[in-house]
Amino acid sequence: MSDPPSALRALSHRSFLLFFLGVSVATTGQFMQSLAVPFYVKELTDSNFWVGSTAFAVLIPSLFMTPVAGIWSDRVSRKALLFGSFALQLVASVVYLVLYTSDLLTPWLMLGLQFAVGVASGFQWAPTQAMTVLLVPPEDLVAAVRFVSLSFTAGRALGPAMAGLTLLLWGPGPAFLITTIGFTLGMALMAPMKLRPPVEVKREPFWVQLRQGMDYIRQRPAMRLIMGTSFVVAFSGAVFAFALVASVADDVFSLPDGGLGFLTAIFGVGSLVMGLYVIRFGNRHLRSRVEAASVAVYSLGVLLVGATPWLAVGLVGYFILGLAHMGHGVTVNSALQVQVDERFRGRVMSVWLMSVLLGLPLGSLVGGFLGDLVSMQFVLLLFGGLLAALWVGVVLVRPDGFAGLDGGPD
Repeated sequence: MSDPPSALRALSHRSFLLFFLGVSVATTGQFMQSLAVPFYVKELTDSNFWVGSTAFAVLIPSLFMTPVAGIWSDRVSRKALLFGSFALQLVASVVYLVLYTSDLLTPWLMLGLQFAVGVASGFQWAPTQAMTVLLVPPEDLVAAVRFVSLSFTAGRALGPAMAGLTLLLWGPGPAFLITTIGFTLGMALMAPMKLRPPVEVKREPFWVQLRQGMDYIRQRPAMRLIMGTSFVVAFSGAVFAFALVASVADDVFSLPDGGLGFLTAIFGVGSLVMGLYVIRFGNRHLRSRVEAASVAVYSLGVLLVGATPWLAVGLVGYFILGLAHMGHGVTVNSALQVQVDERFRGRVMSVWLMSVLLGLPLGSLVGGFLGDLVSMQFVLLLFGGLLAALWVGVVLVRPDGFAGLDGGPD
């Protein structure tokens, strides 16, 4: 029997397959809740600033917990960290469900719960990103990284699509219930997986290790570029697919209750299309060219959504955003995973996640404030312009553009 194609070979490793399935199921439930919360906040308050505040409340603690998780990922079991994060988020989902069904869920209580979810999810992303290398051999790492990105994207597509229909027909309660089921089933699927022992890392004080990780990044221009680009893309682009999608659906397209699921679902479809493409054909393209194209297309998508109140055009714009988001995410993730020294993997991946987690809450607060002060269409056009300026600054002004992303192992 011939070997499976290289793009699919990562799934032939049983533990990685269980990891891929478990994370896909858990994130699907996670995105059900992430859509239900802004939907219910918008319904209760009719305020873009409140919608942005709930995103800020969940993302800021994640920002501060992520470097802790990154350092712990280089010290302790990455599987235990991930399971602990999922278990705490499961408890929060149960509390959401109980309070909602008791008619006790208020905007202030949701802020508090979002903060708790943010603390827990801060321990999710660094071990998720750092675990892949312990599940597959080096020759399958890039393909495995693409599958991990696809698992996140699958949740991003299925979760909102399910949430949109659920919110429209039954409200937030069933969405919170499905989230609890998703975390439970995801952990059950991943329980049997076995990880190779990680490289031993010298145990030093937290701040010493964090500083070493930051110094490691500062000494590498390509990694500095990835961090800066990821922040701007999160602040100016991804914020409309995550934190402010409820505001875009309501203020720009006047969608009915639950209709924001259409935007997030079509974003997920675009991401899935690009994800399947890069898994099959990703090795044919330089990462520098894919990233340059992704930033340009991201800008185009945001500007297109902000340029018209027509839903059909908005759906095209969100599909384009999904394509660009997946292209950008897989490209920078792959570049980091390939180039980083294993001794610094957890810390470097956590700093990258911090750049995203900092951009999203700041973008949600600024965008929500300006959306109430001026309009959400103004915010879309402004942020789309920022993405265009990033593309010009890197591709046309910077001498080597994104070429540093094409490098091999450190």
